[in-house]
Amino acid sequence: MRFNDKEIFALALGKVDKEGRLNHKVRGFRDSYKERWFKLKGNLLFYFRVNEFGAVIEKEPAGLFVIEQCKVERETQNDLPFCFSITFSEDLDKKHIFLCQSEKQCEDWVKVLQEASYEHQRAKLLLIQAKLLRKTGKDPLEAFPNHHHHRFSASPFFRQKSLPKASSVPKNLVLLD
Repeated sequence: MRFNDKEIFALALGKVDKEGRLNHKVRGFRDSYKERWFKLKGNLLFYFRVNEFGAVIEKEPAGLFVIEQCKVERETQNDLPFCFSITFSEDLDKKHIFLCQSEKQCEDWVKVLQEASYEHQRAKLLLIQAKLLRKTGKDPLEAFPNHHHHRFSASPFFRQKSLPKASSVPKNLVLLD
């Protein structure tokens, strides 16, 4: 994927959806946790180094995770009570472990990261579209020209001719009537 570093980094320095201090390690790659400052903007999870005094070094991010095609879940390790992991589908052997300060912080990060992906947002949109279609008998996007062409994505991989089945909607997605 090609992108403009300066524009991407500018996103990290602007208003973000969530931010906070976490300890991070890659299982099997690094034995110790590194303290980092994380910022989530949309589906981009930036991380920054911190200095020896714990201050964030904000010239530019040290790295970036794109929260797509991944699994975010709580980890149940005996010695680490407040941790979660991210495993990307293209590299199932490489699990990123994140250590939080509290149960609440861990729950908050897991929830926001699970909801950050395009896939999750698209499933939510399709579910709302299906509900409106059932209630009104009309496709709510019918008024938009070529809406069947694009179907919320430039990628033909995501095009869909029918509405989602209940089993394809994320389990943590709940919309009330």
